[in-house]
Amino acid sequence: MAAAAEDWAGLPHDLLVLIAKHVKVMEDFIAFSGVCTSWRTASTKDNFDMLYPQLPLLMLPDKDDDYREFYSLSKGKVSRRLYLPEAKGRECFPSDQMGWLLTQSLDGKEVSLLNPFSRTQIQLPNQFALSGFLGLEEEEEEEEEEEKEYRYIRNAILSANPSFTSDYVLVIAYNTDVNHLAFWRPGDINWTEFEIVYRIGGVSNMIYYKSRFYLVSWSAEIGIIDVQDGPEPRVESRLIYLNDNRDLFSQGDVQYYLVEVNDALLLVVRFGRKRPNIEDGLDTFKCEVYELDAIEGKLKEINDLGDSTIFLGLNGATSIDSPKFTGVKPNHIYFTDDWFEENYFLECGGGTDTGAYNLEDGSIESFYPELSLSRPCPPTWVIPSL
Repeated sequence: MAAAAEDWAGLPHDLLVLIAKHVKVMEDFIAFSGVCTSWRTASTKDNFDMLYPQLPLLMLPDKDDDYREFYSLSKGKVSRRLYLPEAKGRECFPSDQMGWLLTQSLDGKEVSLLNPFSRTQIQLPNQFALSGFLGLEEEEEEEEEEEKEYRYIRNAILSANPSFTSDYVLVIAYNTDVNHLAFWRPGDINWTEFEIVYRIGGVSNMIYYKSRFYLVSWSAEIGIIDVQDGPEPRVESRLIYLNDNRDLFSQGDVQYYLVEVNDALLLVVRFGRKRPNIEDGLDTFKCEVYELDAIEGKLKEINDLGDSTIFLGLNGATSIDSPKFTGVKPNHIYFTDDWFEENYFLECGGGTDTGAYNLEDGSIESFYPELSLSRPCPPTWVIPSL
C-alpha cells in the first residue's frame, strides 16, 4: 500500500495539472489538493475553472470545537470537515455568491470576511465604528441578558470575489434600519456610512446584480444602490418597485430574497407561521416567486423555474441549473432556518426550519436527516470557493 501511495505521489506534475483542470466540482478539487504535497502543488487557482457553477454546501454549526462540517446534497452526507477556529462561536453568514462569509464576534468588537475553504481572512472595522452603535458598547455591558437587543450587522454583500481582485466594495445594513447603511473598500480605515433618498423601512435582503447593489425592504419595496468609485466616492440610489398593495404578502410572517436566475432578477417571498408552542419559532409553509421588471417597476408571479433550483439561507439566495448536479431537484426552493430575529431569542437557536419546497404542488420535504441547532450561526448555504 505504501509503495502504491508513493507511485501516485510520484506522478509527473504536468499530468497532475491536466487531471486537476478536469475536476469541475470544488469540493472534489479541495479533496484532490489534500492527497499529498505533489497533488497540492498542482491544485492552484489557475488550474480550476472558477466560472463553473458550484452546488452550495450546507455549513453546520460548530460543536464546541474548532471545526466546521459541510453537508453535501449530491453525496447525501457530510463531505468536508474543515479546521476553522476563525468561525468558532461567531455569527457567520454568506456575503456573496462566491463563498466568502462575514463573521462577527458576539460582542461586536471583531468583524471580518472569511473564506472557509482557504481560511483567508480580511479584517474589517468593528461594529462600534458605526454611528448606529456609538455608546452601545458600554450600554450593552450594563444590560441584563434578557433585556439585550439584537445589534449586529444583519446584511452584507460583496461586488466581486476578494480571492481574485482588490477592486471590490462591501455594502452592509445593520440594526435592520434602511438608513443604517455603510460600505467598505480595501484600504479604507473605517466604514463609509450613507443614506438613500427613499424611506422604505428595514433591509430584508441585498444582492449585487449587473454592476449594482439591489435591496428589498421588509415591506417588499425594492431599490438600487450605485456606489461610484473615486477618492470621494458617491452613492446614488433610487426606488424601482413600490409595494402599494399591503395585502399582497399578508399571509403571515414573511422573508424576502433577491436572486438571479437565468439572468433575470427574481423576488422570492417566504411565508412562515408560528409553531404550536409560541416559544418554538416559525415554520415555512409557502414560497412565492416573482420576476422584477426594473424598468416598469412591476412584479410578475412565476410558478415554474424550469430546470433551475433556488437556495435560501442566512443573508441571501442563490440559484443553480439542477441538471448539472446530482441530488438536487429542479423547480424546488431549498431553504434553511433564516427566521433570525425570532431564533435569536430562542434558547436552542435556529436550525429547525429546513426543507425543500416544490414550486409546482406546494409540498415540502426534508433534505437534511439530522437536527443541527445554533443561536449565533444555524445551518446555512455556502458556495465552495478557493
